[in-house]
Amino acid sequence: MKSFRPATRLLLCGGVLGLTSPASASEKDELASAQRMIVQVQVSLERARVAAVQADPSERGRYFFDYQRANSDLKTISAGIDRYLEPTRAQPRDLSGVAGNYRRERP
Repeated sequence: MKSFRPATRLLLCGGVLGLTSPASASEKDELASAQRMIVQVQVSLERARVAAVQADPSERGRYFFDYQRANSDLKTISAGIDRYLEPTRAQPRDLSGVAGNYRRERP
C-alpha cells in the first residue's frame, strides 16, 4: 500500500472535506430566504382556505383548490432544503414527487 507524505495527506483530506461542504454562504442565505417565503405562502394558503370555507356555498364553483395537497408539497420542498443545508449522513433520497395538480372537482 502506498504511503502518502503528510503534506499530501493534508491536501487530500482538505480536498475531500471541501467537496462535502453542502452549500456556500450566499447559497445558504438564498435558501434560507426561500424557506421564509415558503412559510409566507403557507400562511397565505391558510387565509385563503379559511376564506373559501366561509364563502357562500352558492358562490362555489365546480372545482376547488386542494389546500391540503399544496401544503403537503410545500412541506416536502422545505424538508428537502433543510436536508440539503444540514445533512446528517448519507440517506436514501425521498422519491415522492410534488403533486403539482391542485384543482379538484367537488363531489
